[in-house]
Amino acid sequence: MYRLIRGSVNSIKSAPLFSGSFLVLSLILGATQYQYWFGSYSYSNLQDLKKEIASVELEADLIKEANEELVKEKKKLNSGKDALEGVARTELGLIKPGEKFYVFKEEVKDDNSTDR
Repeated sequence: MYRLIRGSVNSIKSAPLFSGSFLVLSLILGATQYQYWFGSYSYSNLQDLKKEIASVELEADLIKEANEELVKEKKKLNSGKDALEGVARTELGLIKPGEKFYVFKEEVKDDNSTDR
């Protein structure tokens, strides 16, 4: 072990330019690899961001579909008086003046009564 360390020191002394540049390049490589694997823009964070982007895009697609349906509904309501009147009758229960409104209720059977 001692010989290995002593041989490394001797090689550094014999070729300082090569050893120094090798050391600097190794440090730069190590720093970039550290940033790649553990930094704020690391590979794992990139995967998390891709998943988040996919979910946001899915949500945006759903919102676009809902907007398209609302635009169709708006066009339908703006198409004429009959469409607006139909929506008012079905959703709001409105009637015209002079019309009679009838409500039909279903008979509710009483479970307490016995038929004999």
